[in-house]
Amino acid sequence: MDEALAWLCQAAADRAAAEQLVAVATEAGHCHAIAKWQQTVEKAVKAVVACLREAKVLHIDIGYDHGVHRFISVLIRLPHARHHREIQQHLHGLLDQETRTGIQALDALVPRRPPSGSPARRNTEYPFADGAGSWTYPAAEDVFSSDEMERFRSVARRILDRAGRIVSAIRRMPK
Repeated sequence: MDEALAWLCQAAADRAAAEQLVAVATEAGHCHAIAKWQQTVEKAVKAVVACLREAKVLHIDIGYDHGVHRFISVLIRLPHARHHREIQQHLHGLLDQETRTGIQALDALVPRRPPSGSPARRNTEYPFADGAGSWTYPAAEDVFSSDEMERFRSVARRILDRAGRIVSAIRRMPK
C-alpha cells in the first residue's frame, strides 16, 4: 500500500466512525462525529497531496498539522501544465467555493491553544467560552446545530468521494 491509499483508507475509517456515532449518539455525541468528519476531510485532502507528491507534481511536506487550509491553497493553484489539465479540472470541481467554505468551517473547529489571555473558542474537544463569556463544552446541548451537522457530513462525504477519484486520475497520468 502506498501513502496516498493509506490516507484514503484512514479517511474512510474516520467517516465510518462518524456515521456510527451519529447513528447511536445523542446530541452529546455530535462533537465527536464532527471531529471525525473533520479528520475525514483532513486525511482525504492529504491523500491527494501525497499522490501528487508521489507523481512529482508537488513537493510539499504533509506534516502533522490538522488544518488543511494550506493544502487547499496549493491545490487550487496547481502548476498549469497540459498534462495536469484533467487533475486541475477534478480539483476545481472538488474545491468550489461552497466546499472550501465548509472545509474552513471544519478547520475552525480543530482544537487550538488560544493566545495568552484570550478565551478558548468553540471546538470539538475542549471546554470553551461561549459568546456571553460563560464556559461550556463541545458535548453540551445546542453547541452544534442540526444544520451544521448535515453540512459537515455532506462536506466529508463529498471530499472523500472526490479525493478517491482524483487519486485514481493522478495514477492514470502519463509518467
